Amino acid sequence: MTNGDTAEATAKVFISYTQESDEHSHHALALSNALRGLGFESDIDQYHVNERWPSWMEGRLEWADFVLVICTETYLRRWKNDEKDGVGLGAQWESLLTRQYLYESPQRNDKFIPVVFESADLKFIPKPLADVTRVVVGPQLEFLDRLRSRLLGIPPAEMPPIRTSLAPIAVAEGFFQKSSLIGENQFDPQDIGLHHEPESIASNLFPVVFPETIYSAKIGVKRGSKTEFFSRVKKAWEKLGNSGKPPSDFFVDYGIVYTFQNFEQPLWKELFANKTLINPGHFKASKWAESAVMGDRSKFIKLLNRCLQHLCEHNSTPYQMAYSKKMKCHLFAVKAGTREGTLKALALKTFGDRTIYKAIPDKKSDDPNAIQHWKHEAFRHKFMRFGQKWYFILVPFWAFTCDGVNSPSKWQKKSSSNMRKPEKNRAVLGHVLFWASVLCREPDLIESGEGFRIQRPIGLSLSPSIKDADWVKLAKSDEQKEMTADMGVLL
Repeated sequence: MTNGDTAEATAKVFISYTQESDEHSHHALALSNALRGLGFESDIDQYHVNERWPSWMEGRLEWADFVLVICTETYLRRWKNDEKDGVGLGAQWESLLTRQYLYESPQRNDKFIPVVFESADLKFIPKPLADVTRVVVGPQLEFLDRLRSRLLGIPPAEMPPIRTSLAPIAVAEGFFQKSSLIGENQFDPQDIGLHHEPESIASNLFPVVFPETIYSAKIGVKRGSKTEFFSRVKKAWEKLGNSGKPPSDFFVDYGIVYTFQNFEQPLWKELFANKTLINPGHFKASKWAESAVMGDRSKFIKLLNRCLQHLCEHNSTPYQMAYSKKMKCHLFAVKAGTREGTLKALALKTFGDRTIYKAIPDKKSDDPNAIQHWKHEAFRHKFMRFGQKWYFILVPFWAFTCDGVNSPSKWQKKSSSNMRKPEKNRAVLGHVLFWASVLCREPDLIESGEGFRIQRPIGLSLSPSIKDADWVKLAKSDEQKEMTADMGVLL
């Protein structure tokens, strides 16, 4: 997840092309501008003036994560050094540097990507790049999404799992009846803890509820600038008399805003009134949610992540939540002036105070109030679809920060691993149910329509079962006290 005003991609892209005509140079510039609009750090010679061009081109090729080679008949001619003396020296120099890079890196080429504006130019791709996935972007950049997916490493289709055929496994008739005991050493299934009564098993799968409609609108600000757009959102939010962060349950892609929020909401009305947004539209959420195309599902997951971010930032607890991109987790941020935070929540069967963050003292310091780092209760997650249903999958996590917000401590990896090693199933379940009490909400009966909502985790009923009391017999003595403290049905 990223913040709403953070660019989706930050890869550095350099565009290598030939200045063979004003029209071709304009197309190359338009491509670079479009990539920057998508969040890529694209560079092209037209952004610069009076450079030491040979060394500048060499530096740009080293700087870039990707080099887009715009292939044309003229480019191929200059690649082969088959041009008139003194003509196209820049393209010839770049091609020389490219060939040298490919020569020194015989492994698979992931850096140089052949790109054409017209399919007819595919035949002009230089031979050293002929085995690389090429991209046709179209004369008006109508297929720019193909290049975006190529730069992000997103394949055009997702490989479905191989279906397996398993014969059903049936329990022998009368297995749980004493009349079925065989042999001299008569065997009773209950001797090993098996019972025919069903057992309730908890999971970390949280069903997701979302509206039936996704609303969209075009950004009306100059060039569709994200920075300007989010600045206007903040101003509109404050103009309406609100404080704190504005809503974050939307995302911007290709200059289009997507959200589950109806545009009749005051914030959206204000943005349309001042022309920040134009051309409103909508479509069924199932278009993305049920699509077999990876690109559609990726956008749907992105919208779900924005809704989760909004839920975390505007939750009703007295503590503010934060997201750490480096640790890829949500956590409770430290409240100013405190060294420990507690929250009353349901763990297994009872409500109680749970420590959500705590200062770890610096034992090496002479100052008794010195803090080495902070320990936070946190979670990682992902959204996945099983069948026709979407689920929020929660993974409990311990985060350690140096600032009490989202910057990882230098002890993060080791400390988090040490915290999780001794945790048994019951402790992990306690974490899951704690986060359920924080994130799960009942339906809003006041507002019309169903909004984004995370439901409590599902449970499974299995038979045959193993009772908790039988598990205790197998546990170590130091674990038995914890396991017997709260027997019974957990959900």
